[in-house]
Amino acid sequence: MTYRRGLRFGISAVALAVVMFVTAAVVANSGDAPASPRQGLPGAVPATAVASNGDLSNLIASLQARLRRLPDDAVSWSTLGLAYVQQARVTGDPSYYTKAAGALNRSLQVSPDENAPALTGKAALAAARHDFDRALRLARKSQQINRYNSVNQGVLVDALIELGRYQQAFRALQRMVNLKPGVPSYTRVSYSYELRGDLAGARYAMRRALDVAYTPDDRAFALFQLGELAWNSGRLKAAGRLYDKGMSEAPSYVPLLYGRAKVAAARGDTAQALEDYRTVIQRFPSPAYVAEYADLLRSIGRHREARRQDDLIRAQQRLFQAAGVNVDLEIALYDATHGRPKQALEAAASAWQQQRRNVFVEDAYAWALHVNGRDEAALVHARAAARLGTRSAVFAYHRGMIEKALGMDAAAERSLRRALAINPYFSPVQAPQARRALAALTRDR
Repeated sequence: MTYRRGLRFGISAVALAVVMFVTAAVVANSGDAPASPRQGLPGAVPATAVASNGDLSNLIASLQARLRRLPDDAVSWSTLGLAYVQQARVTGDPSYYTKAAGALNRSLQVSPDENAPALTGKAALAAARHDFDRALRLARKSQQINRYNSVNQGVLVDALIELGRYQQAFRALQRMVNLKPGVPSYTRVSYSYELRGDLAGARYAMRRALDVAYTPDDRAFALFQLGELAWNSGRLKAAGRLYDKGMSEAPSYVPLLYGRAKVAAARGDTAQALEDYRTVIQRFPSPAYVAEYADLLRSIGRHREARRQDDLIRAQQRLFQAAGVNVDLEIALYDATHGRPKQALEAAASAWQQQRRNVFVEDAYAWALHVNGRDEAALVHARAAARLGTRSAVFAYHRGMIEKALGMDAAAERSLRRALAINPYFSPVQAPQARRALAALTRDR
């Protein structure tokens, strides 16, 4: 399957800003006196490279040591909570979300009034758990205390985007840029352009983020996102160059190796792709990475190995759910593509009922309805998924297959051609299916 990129910035840019805030908070609170409070499955990739696992572990250890000396330091508790949120993203271990909740609740127990950092931390945690309505409420509550916290503004932007409230989100994003232009805000600007199909604008904004990135990890993060923009446009050579350049900046940054694996598979270098995917999964067993590895195995007929990866994905989903992470959207996409239509529709309907009316939920709902034979309803959502003009090969493929099922042959042909024109490598399983469906349409004409 191909996982969506909707949280690529909604989660990663939150984490980027959060780590910057966490680091600043630790520096600001490095003295012995307690400080008074003031002030986006599991995405497709780990949140960001801004802080490595080692850096975060050291940070967490320092905060824990400080809190043993100063257990009533509310800001350090909130900072620890934010660090745990990021550690969950960097390691792929959702148990850190439970630890984050404990630390943030402790901050509010110590300082229940006007504690904006703890509220921002709880908003970031809610976003990480995909509870975007709660994230929005908490971010707004924190904003009432301090209107000038760019980290909180970023969480607010991301929650609005994930809820499909795009015009509000774009206005909030402009305010974030005004508050603090930098990697987190430029990253979100890039995503806002990409959502609207303006890839030139998306690249420009991401290059601005690269220009102001001042550490190798920050630069690797920006180069990966530029690589993703190229990949999702079918620009294979450009994507490969950008992933390789990023690896020269930060060789241990897993998403770059994932990008290299995708490019190798698209070029037909299956042995290299399999080797890279195995390394990626050993370092960071994200459900999204495992799913793409499984699909690559399927595409070359290694079905038994693919089923073992499927079992791993199910186990990971249970771990995320146990940690309070809502994975309805991810389950819907995965199950719809892997022969579990009933479960896919239940999960997609659940995401929709939670008021997540963004274009990615529209697409997932459309696809789940299609695999359940409800194509007329599916087409309504597939059309809604295109309302911003997003250039997505997956969206176009899903719409084309729905139109084909409805006997709308001319429309289906246009949609399938569009999918393959946008990115002919978008999935090792679905891209060949798109080509076969297109061939059948033209043969029957």
